[in-house]
Amino acid sequence: MHARRYTVHPQRVLLCSILGKLTVRSWISLPLLFLGSSVGIAALLDQLLVRSPHPDRDVDLSAPLLFGFAAGLALLSAGHVRWSFRWQRILRFSYPLLMVACALAVDGLQLPVFAALTVGPVAVALLTVLLVRAYHDRDAPECCQA
Repeated sequence: MHARRYTVHPQRVLLCSILGKLTVRSWISLPLLFLGSSVGIAALLDQLLVRSPHPDRDVDLSAPLLFGFAAGLALLSAGHVRWSFRWQRILRFSYPLLMVACALAVDGLQLPVFAALTVGPVAVALLTVLLVRAYHDRDAPECCQA
């Protein structure tokens, strides 16, 4: 008996989701972890590129840019959420709108470098765990069918 081999059409692979199904809790934390990891990376780059680094300095961040990207991430990943209850679906558009409101209301952020360097690696680690779990929860057999 010969094993049947499935050939995967390239277009079918492109239409498959890299990000699997998310819970509502992981979807809410995804943009927040993005913000934390971005702050940590910005503080690390600031310390590496400045001539005389001091841990008691502040790092200047663009709040509209950060919150705008977080809102886009929340809006684009909302299709991957397992919505359990009807009232949760209200979050699909209100949560990204809240981030857009933050982007419009706050002009710039100044955070201590020490705090940003503390929050950043933790946020990167948690974001990595969240994305790896979501990747493993995707419907891989559905993507491999011809």
